[in-house]
Amino acid sequence: MVQKGGNEFWVVSCISSGGRPDTDIWLSLNCDEEPQRENSTDSDTGQSSSVVLPATAYEGCNVTCVFDHPKFTHTESRAVTLPSFYLSGVQLINSESTIDGEGAENLQLREGESEVVIGLEVTGNVPRYDVTCTKDAGPLPEGLELVGSYLTVHGPVEQQRHAGLYECVVSYHHLKATVHINITVHVPPRIRVDLQTKGGHRVIECSADDAVPAANVSWLLPKGVSGVSWSNFTSHNGSHSVRGVILLPACSPRELTAECVINHPAFEEPESRSITLPHCAQTNITINSSTDWRHGEQFTQVDCSADSVAPAPVITWYVGNSDNSITSNLSETEVKADGSVSARSSVHFLSSLYAGQNLTCMVEHPSTEAAENRTIHIPAQKAPQLSVSLVRQQDSHLWLAVCSVCECRGEGVETNLTWVLPENAKGQTSLHAEYEGHSLKTRLTYQFPLALHEGQDLTCVYQFKHGVTERRTVHVPRYYISAVRVLNHTTPLRNRHADAAVIHRLTLQENHHNQRILLRVEGNVPQYDLSCKRSGGALVRMEGLEMVFPSEITEEDRGLYTCCASFYHHAATVKIQVEVMSESKLFGLIALTCLSVALTIISILAVTLWVCCTRNNRKQNKKRGSLSALTSQMQEPGSPEVKKPAVMENESKEYAQLLSYSIVIDVKSTV
Repeated sequence: MVQKGGNEFWVVSCISSGGRPDTDIWLSLNCDEEPQRENSTDSDTGQSSSVVLPATAYEGCNVTCVFDHPKFTHTESRAVTLPSFYLSGVQLINSESTIDGEGAENLQLREGESEVVIGLEVTGNVPRYDVTCTKDAGPLPEGLELVGSYLTVHGPVEQQRHAGLYECVVSYHHLKATVHINITVHVPPRIRVDLQTKGGHRVIECSADDAVPAANVSWLLPKGVSGVSWSNFTSHNGSHSVRGVILLPACSPRELTAECVINHPAFEEPESRSITLPHCAQTNITINSSTDWRHGEQFTQVDCSADSVAPAPVITWYVGNSDNSITSNLSETEVKADGSVSARSSVHFLSSLYAGQNLTCMVEHPSTEAAENRTIHIPAQKAPQLSVSLVRQQDSHLWLAVCSVCECRGEGVETNLTWVLPENAKGQTSLHAEYEGHSLKTRLTYQFPLALHEGQDLTCVYQFKHGVTERRTVHVPRYYISAVRVLNHTTPLRNRHADAAVIHRLTLQENHHNQRILLRVEGNVPQYDLSCKRSGGALVRMEGLEMVFPSEITEEDRGLYTCCASFYHHAATVKIQVEVMSESKLFGLIALTCLSVALTIISILAVTLWVCCTRNNRKQNKKRGSLSALTSQMQEPGSPEVKKPAVMENESKEYAQLLSYSIVIDVKSTV
């Protein structure tokens, strides 16, 4: 094939060489058009015959070379078929392109790219071809150049300039092939994240604006956190905007991060934007109670308050450890200027309804992972404190039985308090009541002489509401004073009357001062009055249980003293005969005592001597004479009537009579 004047021609040559004589050569065509022929002879190569055929005019024609020579028995021929040209199609060389349903090539470019080359691949056997391209049936935009089969974008790719439908036509004379290229410029979105608080929620907005094509917006949240999300889509001048919104609780017990993920063809990898929500301040919960009285009944009001950020806390009441909730409560919510919320809830009930139980205020709020409880104990209603006691009045001989009760109740309610007394009760009762706040203190007294109820029980009865009664009993002790004892050494002086009291005799030392007589009162009385006086009625100085003689003792202090211990109607006395001992009397008493002791010793020795003599003379029968002599020696001088008769035979009885005597020594002592 040769080109001449911009056209292509086929040159078909028939060549014969080495024969003698020359070979006749001619060409035949099966086409109607007569070709241009050319014959030539070359001594070296032989004979040839050529024809020049326009390539497009003789597509598919058969050209036959016929050779005739004397040596040939018949002519020889050689044939060749000229090729037919075709253009079967055009496609893009770029691997990123795709074909849509209408057969158009889709090619995506990124905005801002430069020196982007779009290659066309032509399928066919044409020797050459021409390529023309248009954009949206118009010329190619500035910055895009067609060189051969390549479209080159020199400047940065712009969506407004370069995006569109391109048509490229490949032609060779009458042959044509067309390709449609839909170039889309990927414009990355402008990403914006915004956070607001509305209606008790955190509103996070993630926008991917002015993108081509539209971006895809999704959310990633921490494990265990969920939110309500939605998206909306808008378009303008070929660009698209997507706004993704997610609602999260305005308050969280811990810090959390929400991530907005944007997918777009312009991104090699998805892009994300994160926003961190701090944890909320803890809810401030307080609980308190108060009581009031109405018609004698006590009522309790418990208030529970919770201050927090929005939304408002939810308050629920529970009684005890059960799931029983109190639905009858008064609640209110206040939104403050700084956006915080204060929730209040109150319950009002009869105190006896939940007495002794726990009342729980449960607060639920997003700032806490679990509900928080505040518990207050409703005190058990104690029974009125009933007490009884006995009081010895200082300025009266009467005793006082006191019954008192303290109870919490409203004003204007009477107290049913009474004494249950023995039949012989003749005392006087009185009732006194006073309020201290909501406490009513009642005091019922009974005044009586001790002798009237000694050893008996006095009972106080309190009547509660609903017929319940409570009793307290106080026992009146039975007292006695059995005796008054003298602790000094004394000797009894018997009265000639057998039933008369014993008189205790003791001796005080003459001319000595500050001498004392010690006494002791026996009995169960808590206290007593003790006094002593002389027979003439003069009182003696007392110090506790002691009679005191501060001055020197003289004969004037001699005499009978009477001491009396008394407790109300109980009394006991003791009589003391006081003797006064001088020093001369004491010396004579000591001498007499010594003489008595000496005589006693002599008598004992004489008896011993007599016994020995009697044993030695028993065989000589001198018992009677010896016994008479001894008896006469033992008798004191006096009248003959006091002499004892002689003892006869019975040795043991006589011996016993001789030993049956007593020696009495009366020694007087002083204090």
